[in-house]
Amino acid sequence: MTDEEFLALNSIYLKKIATSAAVSASTGLPEQAVERVLAGAEASGRVIDVGQGMLMLSEDGVHAVLGEFSERYAASREDQVVEDWYKRFELLNSQFLKVVTDWQQDGGDLSKLERLLKLVERQVRALGHIIDRIPRYGVYSQRFTQAIEAVDKGQIAYLVSPDVDSIHSIWFEFHEDILTVLGRPRDVAEPAE
Repeated sequence: MTDEEFLALNSIYLKKIATSAAVSASTGLPEQAVERVLAGAEASGRVIDVGQGMLMLSEDGVHAVLGEFSERYAASREDQVVEDWYKRFELLNSQFLKVVTDWQQDGGDLSKLERLLKLVERQVRALGHIIDRIPRYGVYSQRFTQAIEAVDKGQIAYLVSPDVDSIHSIWFEFHEDILTVLGRPRDVAEPAE
């Protein structure tokens, strides 16, 4: 599988269902390249068009993506630096989930919003420490930064809405991604210490 194919199919794997425009935005690949790759993946049976421009992976597509993760990240799964980084991320993840829940329950308390944005900024800085080992994680930094900027401009949908590339959506995609890099399903993530 080429890098472009992996990035595009992984994006759909993480999103579960997506348009080519959403795949382009989440990978940094030009939309024409994404459309070409996804047309080939659809022809090979790895991608299913479910209508209205929405695409999802077939069972073969999921197996192909997971196989690529196993192959591409075999060394990362044994790398103590990556493992230590992941443990720190899980601590941050616990804080993020709590603050998001608190913010939603409090009806959008501004002090909680500020704390939430600071946690995301910490995640952006933390990604800078792992990008040398997983370069494609630079796109997550860009996406988080764009969502933070939108929230700062008053576009609160970029905080938790599933209809835009929101902080919440990006965070969950990233969490699924790092777990898959490490070969761990979401339900067996290590508890925060």
